[in-house]
Amino acid sequence: MIKNLEYHSAHDLAEALELASRFGAGKRFLAGGTDMMVRLKEGLVREEVMVDLSRVAELHGIHEEAGVLHIGAGVTHAELAASALVLQHGRALAQAAGKVGGPQIRNMGTIGGNLANASPAGDTIPALVVLDGDAVLASTRGLRTVPVIDFCTGPGRTVLAPDEVITEVRFKAAAPGECSGFAKLGTRQAMTIATASVACWFRVEQTGRVREARIAFGSLAPTVIRAPKTEQIFCALPPVLSWDAVRGAAQMAWKEVAPIDDLRASAVYRREAAVGLLAQCAWELLSVGVT
Repeated sequence: MIKNLEYHSAHDLAEALELASRFGAGKRFLAGGTDMMVRLKEGLVREEVMVDLSRVAELHGIHEEAGVLHIGAGVTHAELAASALVLQHGRALAQAAGKVGGPQIRNMGTIGGNLANASPAGDTIPALVVLDGDAVLASTRGLRTVPVIDFCTGPGRTVLAPDEVITEVRFKAAAPGECSGFAKLGTRQAMTIATASVACWFRVEQTGRVREARIAFGSLAPTVIRAPKTEQIFCALPPVLSWDAVRGAAQMAWKEVAPIDDLRASAVYRREAAVGLLAQCAWELLSVGVT
């Protein structure tokens, strides 16, 4: 039986913040509802109040301003995947959003919900990490900005205070020579939780040499993790790349990640998957040059 909750629908951000302040830890936000509905059916919701954010206009929209891309927390995965701005400035995020669940999930689920859910397998989180993204958090006390890499502290745990709302995520617009991508492995293409996922971001010189790299893995640890040693290996590659060189650089990930065994995959399988996904993603980005 689904638990009865006191329901409130916020009509604007000011009302959402007032409700968040009033009910604090006793409320749960509803945006797309893809996770909330599952938890309700399974009896996992302990809060007594539901605050619906779906009608808050300030949480919607994608725009670029002064070299920064701003994405409202209420933007859906389908909107992200189809956005020309996101494809141009954060292709990894567009690709990740396009791989979230099936069409129904993508049409309902939001980027703010994916981030707040704090699943180690959340598809958009590795992409936001390599794009050096920030989450903007609002409360009646004001605004604060948290790097996405620091936002999730464990499975289902974040730095979000009980009275705070995620209003947007943002990252710098892509500069010439920058490219990004995302890849994941699951048991099937749609409606799958990633067994392993990777996001890559590279800044490449005109000579073809990788000047800077950011690599992040999902589903391998309690939170999304960066791979700094592997990033250094990619920056040491020669300007004329081969598949063997890229695959060799990706092998560093075998030493750098330490996944666990669970019902979905063994640690050894996840390590192999991490290496293979990284090599595939990096090769697709670096072998064709940067546009």
